[in-house]
Amino acid sequence: MTVSETTKTISVDWRRSLLRGTIGVIVVVVFAAVAWWRSQLAWGDVAELLVGSSPGFVVLALVAYYGSFPLRGLRWRVLLEQHGDSSTIPSTLTLTRFCLYGWLVNCALPAKLGELYRSYLAQRRSELPVATVFGTVLIERSADLVVLALLLPLAAWVVGVATNAQLLPLQLVAAGMGIALAAILTSFRHSDRLVRVLPPVLRAPLIRFAAGLQLRGRAFVGVTALTVPLWFLEGMRVYAEARALGLALSVAMSFLIALLAALLTTVPLTPAGIGAVEIGIAGTLILFGVRAEQAVALALLDRLVAYWSVFIVAGLPWIVERLRGS
Repeated sequence: MTVSETTKTISVDWRRSLLRGTIGVIVVVVFAAVAWWRSQLAWGDVAELLVGSSPGFVVLALVAYYGSFPLRGLRWRVLLEQHGDSSTIPSTLTLTRFCLYGWLVNCALPAKLGELYRSYLAQRRSELPVATVFGTVLIERSADLVVLALLLPLAAWVVGVATNAQLLPLQLVAAGMGIALAAILTSFRHSDRLVRVLPPVLRAPLIRFAAGLQLRGRAFVGVTALTVPLWFLEGMRVYAEARALGLALSVAMSFLIALLAALLTTVPLTPAGIGAVEIGIAGTLILFGVRAEQAVALALLDRLVAYWSVFIVAGLPWIVERLRGS
């Protein structure tokens, strides 16, 4: 696939996803409005908790959240270096910026289109085919999903809710998604027979894509070593947010909430799972005895840190680059 073809694909997908995202946001707003009207929550207390949150812990939550992006950039570079000379691969700083821009698109549009967008950005700065770059992105996402599937039941076990009737289905969903994605990507890596029966126009892109799915020994160690700290920072983000609100949330419960939030961001109807994540966080906390107002306040603060702030932290540099013609 050429750069021009990729640009056209992104443009078409962008329009379609914008329509789907708009519909999804409208649905969420309608449901939220109904919930607000029917809810017995003391919304004044929720607002008071948010306004009175500790700025220091909010800043710590932001540092934990955005501190994960350099690790993502470095992890991506480890994967890309399998396919080209290191001098032709964008720097870790540049790849970190591309990860931020990709997440910005994910926050604006559904269907994880940001992953395709950052692949396109990285391809322009390297000599690698876009299909190969996209393959490395899928390896990244697979690593995140596999680690999530492993840590979610572990966190639930530490908290003492591993067999909870409400959480057990989510643990099974995470495990199923991890296994299914790993199986699909593995099948692509060994797609010699499929390649032979495809027409030539499809053969070359599939070969390049399969090349991007390679994960050799040294890269496997690097990806694993960088993925675990990413999830540590996710848990620390939620723990800092809870402390900001004066909520005594354990470290294990903070990790459980962070993992559930990450799982719910995969909901394709809305950008970055907006609506589903808030409901999931608040519902889980209420389920385990947290006062409803505190649970809702934490859910809203988490989305302020991990969703709305992206439009400033990543959006402003992206706009500046577009104005400069970068």
